[in-house]
Amino acid sequence: MKKENDEITDLFRTRLADAGMSVRDGFWEELSQDIPVACQHRRRILLFRVAAAASVLLVLAASSATFLYFSPKEEMEEAFTKIAVTNGGQMDGDGIRVNQLPLPVEPVLPKPAPKSFGMLSQCIEEEDSLSITFSMSFSFSSTTAGSGNRYGNQGYNGYWQAANGNTESSAVQEETASPAVTPEKVVKRDRWAIKAQLGTALPADGGTYKMPISAGVTVERKLNDYLGIETGLLYSNLRSAGQHLHYLGIPVRVNVTLIDTKKVDLYATVGGIADKCIAGAPDNSFKEEPIQLAVTAGIGINYKINDRLALFVEPGISHHFSTDSKLATVRTKRPTNFNLLCGLRMTY
Repeated sequence: MKKENDEITDLFRTRLADAGMSVRDGFWEELSQDIPVACQHRRRILLFRVAAAASVLLVLAASSATFLYFSPKEEMEEAFTKIAVTNGGQMDGDGIRVNQLPLPVEPVLPKPAPKSFGMLSQCIEEEDSLSITFSMSFSFSSTTAGSGNRYGNQGYNGYWQAANGNTESSAVQEETASPAVTPEKVVKRDRWAIKAQLGTALPADGGTYKMPISAGVTVERKLNDYLGIETGLLYSNLRSAGQHLHYLGIPVRVNVTLIDTKKVDLYATVGGIADKCIAGAPDNSFKEEPIQLAVTAGIGINYKINDRLALFVEPGISHHFSTDSKLATVRTKRPTNFNLLCGLRMTY
């Protein structure tokens, strides 16, 4: 078989020895130009793959960092502490549960009851069996079972002694028993909260000045279990016929918790806000459109979805003070107005 293949190969070599193929003009020049382009294309594909892998790693790292930052570390440590104390273990500095091995305890055999004298009869009991049990709380108990008659407590020299000599065994059990240690329950409340809110108020002048619309984000810091302070940024849009004024304000409020339950919280809020017209007026300078101040007060209700998220509603009242602005708005036509805020609250 190999010989036949060699003969066929030799035949092709002899027949095609002088064979040749002519190429068109400029073929080799085009080939020399296409080779660098192909190499550059491969480098570009490799660069895209490296960039995609780096983006995936960056997203994973950011997600992991966010999860670790918002994870309730105090609650997890408290849970591990309770488990360790319940199971008789201890927690080391790294938060790892370490079990304590029981110390060797030498059993103390009960001594026979002493003989009585005088008017008391002598009693000697033979012990048939002796069983000693150990518990994980570093204590042991001794029980005996005899075939003789059982007697109650006997008095001797002004002291009372249990039958079968169990007095000393009970004393050893009381000394070796370790008391249960119950850690104090530490409740750590969330002190920070972020609130995303939308709001509106009543219109004025028979609907000529429409209901204003506001949206903002505020941050609340709990000073204690009942008192908190809140501030942030609040955008307002005052609409009327042919006029749209855009305001940006900084609210400052003090929140006082009135009722705190598992699902619903009730609180009172009081504070103020400083607004500045940033767009919509012919002249948005501080001279023509100065800062407008207002005071606010209201009642808020939180409905807790879970330990982190809650929905809130804040009906209240506000009063805007007059300024030197020449533009008429819903705030100048109705300085004291009823407003409503609602949104989402996230604690951490």
